[in-house]
Amino acid sequence: MEKSPERFHGIISGNPIANYIYSYRPPDDVADVNLAISGNFSLIEDPDHGGGMGNYWFAQITPTHFELWQEGHEITIILLDDWKEILLSWKECLEYE
Repeated sequence: MEKSPERFHGIISGNPIANYIYSYRPPDDVADVNLAISGNFSLIEDPDHGGGMGNYWFAQITPTHFELWQEGHEITIILLDDWKEILLSWKECLEYE
């Protein structure tokens, strides 16, 4: 994976989480996770986080976890606190100069 001026690009293989977060666009995912963690899941406009990523992706936030599926891989279920930590770490990586 290489870092370009606009974003990371390249092929990530074998790990659905890595494949998903390399195209992560802050801050929407973190805001939705915060709403779900605080018990305000009903305020999330669209829990589908796989939109625009191709029809072989399924990503959805639920009141208790994040579900991620990529064609050819098992569904990955991540607790919301863990998912938030992953997203914030990735955001920090993208912002690091």
